[in-house]
Amino acid sequence: MLYPHTESRQVVLRPAGTSDAPDAYEILFRTGYRGLPTIDEYVASFGRGASAVFLVDPAGGGEPAGLATISALNPAGHLTVEVTMADGRPAESLRDATALCTNFAFSMWRTRKVYFHTTRTSARALAFGDEYSAMIREEAVLRDYVFFHGRTWDVNVLSIRREEWDEQGVELLKLIT
Repeated sequence: MLYPHTESRQVVLRPAGTSDAPDAYEILFRTGYRGLPTIDEYVASFGRGASAVFLVDPAGGGEPAGLATISALNPAGHLTVEVTMADGRPAESLRDATALCTNFAFSMWRTRKVYFHTTRTSARALAFGDEYSAMIREEAVLRDYVFFHGRTWDVNVLSIRREEWDEQGVELLKLIT
């Protein structure tokens, strides 16, 4: 049985409420997140369509280092995890936040598959390292799907199935918690 861990040696997932929306917006703005609405629109719709929203704090305390969201579960048992980390954060912070959110999704709901959308070109985008990237499947490439910084970008759709998470993800959690 999975347990919904929210802390690793690198990061702490802190549930985010409406009062955290300006901090979340600032993180997204600073990282150049594509398609941000005005801050008023963002605050008014904060958390809508999500099963969980977390600010990613450094384990030792300090300013939020990132934002993590878990979409609503669809009838097929699929959802999407998205983690945005502030520039200059170590890869381990991204790895831990992504792993904790993925585990949270599998442990809290009847999730069959977790999806990730990234403009990076491989499973290494999740920073799990070579050993744990084997559980990540490259599902599709959406060519020229988003417009950002004056050009179009491909979006790579990656996924992890529950079976792979149960086999390899639990090992990853033991490594980081």
